[in-house]
Amino acid sequence: MGDKTSAKFLSLGAIIQEFNVDGQNIVQGFTTKEAYEKHNSPWFGANIGRVANRIKDGVIQSLNGQQYQLELNDPPNALHGGSRGWGRCEFDGPTVLNRDGKTTLLYTYLSRDGEAGYPGTVELRVYYTTSEEVENGKTTSVLKIEYEAELVGDECKETVVNLTNHRCVCHI
Repeated sequence: MGDKTSAKFLSLGAIIQEFNVDGQNIVQGFTTKEAYEKHNSPWFGANIGRVANRIKDGVIQSLNGQQYQLELNDPPNALHGGSRGWGRCEFDGPTVLNRDGKTTLLYTYLSRDGEAGYPGTVELRVYYTTSEEVENGKTTSVLKIEYEAELVGDECKETVVNLTNHRCVCHI
């Protein structure tokens, strides 16, 4: 990273806590992990899953001919993977990697079969790469997020996955 761009993350939800551009944090959020645990109903900076958004009546209607009842944390619906959705779980990491010639941070989470009612065991990998890119003489600060979700485990049940990040970035 150059002198003008920096970032700070939490292992809780692999949350983007800060993204500093020209010395100014442009991410809405809290200053401590405890505040995220207590007050983060807006899901500031969190990675959302197993499924982002709502599932009507908290039911996966038909997945390989089976129906799955999920936790109803936004009655009558399931929201953002349940009350302990991925944005509220403790991730392993960061692990520092070189990815495509850039320094990258990796956070991982193992979601077990049956968590919040979802079938299948999924390993989630979240990669964060910050950089400064120059195009037409203009320098831009970039925060790149890449997701990998892999079905793992002996049960090998298929599942649903729909990821996003609640960036909550302010414009400066």
